[in-house]
Amino acid sequence: MKKLFVLLVLFSLIFGLKSEAKPAKFSIKINWGSLEKGVCNPSEFGICSIIISLRTVGTSGATDSEVYDVQGEIANNMLIINLPKGINEKGKNARGQYAFTVPKEMVLEQGLAKELGFEKLSIAPGNYEFKGNVLALKIVSPRDAASGLPTGKRQHGTVK
Repeated sequence: MKKLFVLLVLFSLIFGLKSEAKPAKFSIKINWGSLEKGVCNPSEFGICSIIISLRTVGTSGATDSEVYDVQGEIANNMLIINLPKGINEKGKNARGQYAFTVPKEMVLEQGLAKELGFEKLSIAPGNYEFKGNVLALKIVSPRDAASGLPTGKRQHGTVK
């Protein structure tokens, strides 16, 4: 009986330590419009930009943006964001996609990075698309200006 108890405790510790950071709750603001030559045109359909923040960013009362309280987690070097509902039809571009571009590395707030299990964290530049209620963003660790080396360190076993 004692051996069974010890084995059960060991298995729970092993599987508990192997899991990635727990999902975090945060806010995402989607700005509607088309992005042409670096300028957002809110009178057109599409997604100009997104803002990701630990706290609620603005309000969704304006017609050129919408704010969602979301849940996200890190999996396979991606920040997976789950929206509670599908995004507004205004976000659909001329090709019928909910796509947008992150033109340069987007550094996330330190508080949000910590909630996701990192000291520092940023989103890689690139083209992204909402697939239903899910958005997957490639993550990278920001680089130290002096050395050029990644500065984000994954936290393991920290207790709050």
